[in-house]
Amino acid sequence: MSDILNHSILPFVEHFKHYAIWVAFFAAFGETLIGLGFLLPGSTFLLLLGVLAGQGYFDIVVLLLFAVAGAYLGDITNYHIGKHYGTVLLGRSWMPFSNEQLRKAHKFLNTHGAKSVFLARFLPGLKESVPFLAGSLKMQRSKFLFWDIFGAVGWSLEFIGIGYLFSASLSLAQIWLSRTVTVIAMLIFLFILLFLLKRFIVNNAHSAKIVLFSLWHSFLRNPFVSERMKVHPKSTAFIKSRFDQTAFYGLPLTLLSLAFMSVFALFAGIVEDFLTKDPIVYVDHIVANLMRGWRTPEMTTFFTWITYLGTKEIVLLYLITATVILLLYKKYNDLIALYLSLLGSAVFLYLGKLAFHRPRPETALYFESSYSFPSAHATLAVAFYGFLGYLLIHHSSHFRTKVNFFFATTVLVLLIGLSRIYLGEHYISDVYSGYLIGTLWVITAIALLQWLIYKKFFTQKTPFRQAKTISIAMMSIAAGLYLLFGLNFHYKPAIHPEIKTVELDRLKTLFDKSSNRFAQNIFGLDSQLINIVMTAGHKEEICPTLEKAGWKDLGDNEKFNIPVFWQAKEPICSLEMKEENRLYILRIWSTDVLYKGKQVYVSGANAITGKRWGIIPVFVKDLDHARDFAVKDLQAKAHVKRDKPIQINEPFIKENLLGHSYFSNGKVEVLSLEE
Repeated sequence: MSDILNHSILPFVEHFKHYAIWVAFFAAFGETLIGLGFLLPGSTFLLLLGVLAGQGYFDIVVLLLFAVAGAYLGDITNYHIGKHYGTVLLGRSWMPFSNEQLRKAHKFLNTHGAKSVFLARFLPGLKESVPFLAGSLKMQRSKFLFWDIFGAVGWSLEFIGIGYLFSASLSLAQIWLSRTVTVIAMLIFLFILLFLLKRFIVNNAHSAKIVLFSLWHSFLRNPFVSERMKVHPKSTAFIKSRFDQTAFYGLPLTLLSLAFMSVFALFAGIVEDFLTKDPIVYVDHIVANLMRGWRTPEMTTFFTWITYLGTKEIVLLYLITATVILLLYKKYNDLIALYLSLLGSAVFLYLGKLAFHRPRPETALYFESSYSFPSAHATLAVAFYGFLGYLLIHHSSHFRTKVNFFFATTVLVLLIGLSRIYLGEHYISDVYSGYLIGTLWVITAIALLQWLIYKKFFTQKTPFRQAKTISIAMMSIAAGLYLLFGLNFHYKPAIHPEIKTVELDRLKTLFDKSSNRFAQNIFGLDSQLINIVMTAGHKEEICPTLEKAGWKDLGDNEKFNIPVFWQAKEPICSLEMKEENRLYILRIWSTDVLYKGKQVYVSGANAITGKRWGIIPVFVKDLDHARDFAVKDLQAKAHVKRDKPIQINEPFIKENLLGHSYFSNGKVEVLSLEE
């Protein structure tokens, strides 16, 4: 089974990599620029681009040059803003620098002199303010430019280099280590990204809030807006009441209503996609098949323990624990809202499974008696653990603590959903719809909680004595019972019916279903025309036979091995043949079909004529030429018999993902491999 990272996602990214240098430039420029830098996590973008560069999809030197240029120009812009407008701007209340930040920046400049421009580049909160203050204090321009170029280079190297080294290490792990280590490396990288995002939010939230408020007040002071407000006083009063932070029916209800409607629209969309068999359903099967190839005993054990957290037994255990703790602290409003979140989600979950009757994936590792859509584990992960996370955030007094609770909850919820996909118990759309249902009821429960607080139901009372001690004891007992459950509970293995082989009277019957006439990309869109059908006497002989005939494994030329799937399955082999200035590509998929007692294979033949801008492959427009070349070559070298071609499509002209046109007469050549 192919590597998901190298064979599914990154080849698609390769088509658009000529934009990467500009992403690097604007990410570096945006994070550096005063004001915008507090809203844009440019360093995270650079880290991701570094990973892709490590995989060979981007030129790291060009990437670094554009990142350095963006960072350098951003600092120069800040310097000139400070030089010309610094004195005036520092007196404004809406400036995105707090007095504490300015004090630290001044001290840093006084302590380190001109080299502070270089050092500040690596310190959060100072990289934006120090160039601005350097201009405000009229630092000599030549000194600023000299030290700043070193800072821009170092900062760009820091993030792109970390991503590049991680990616290179990941490639080595894929070659020398087990799939377990590779999956762990991917999870660690995901957690690193979340950590960097969390740190960015913590460091820049205050400044971002100031920037947003200043933009809002500037909007309100706009002459045109002010005039409209005077002309429509009732509408203005209504809108202002929607943003009243002191009343539940103001800003809280406005935000909750908008959030509810947005999530409900997303849920309605995924239901429509499921019912109309949109590409998301095809992607479901592709990912399910890919996951099966990535299972290892170690990671299966890890994700099985994670998935236990979403079982009804463990959720009930933790619900009892949470109930006792909330009662001890007399948080009756919280308790009512928690039960609403859980019960509402459970009802929606039951109705969803009853309405859609979607079978479990054929790749499921464990037996589950219920239907697949939507995922109960994902729903409960959000409705229960997500709402508990909200309560912890709600009762925390420090912003940093709130952010930590938010990201810890996010990681837990994501891991539970990922465990269901990894173990094959659910499709991606099952987990996604479960997340949306849980989110709908969390929003509803938050609205109820805020209303109860606003109406002053169950006003705050003093907790019971020893509440903290009993709570710690309860949580310890619950953790111990979870461990006992995990050690003693064992899922029943899933029983999958054997795949039945069908004997066809006519090969054309295989293409009665229109989706079988094309192979699809990772997004479920038609990507490769099926234009050759082969039959062979023994199931595993076709690929070695073609390789003996001179066709080489395309896996050695990974930059052209774009992932495509037929009936959600990967090719059993992808082969290449170079002739003159063209690279002919032949992908072969096995079927569950026999014809005249022989195994049937479908294949897509294509050819690459060159590369646009030196990086993007240009495919031949005449697919019939690629098909005919493959047929003639196989007839000459592999001793195959050519039968009468069959017409499965009308002659057509289409466009590929890059907008390049191609055409075909819609015929499929039929070859029989002679024994």
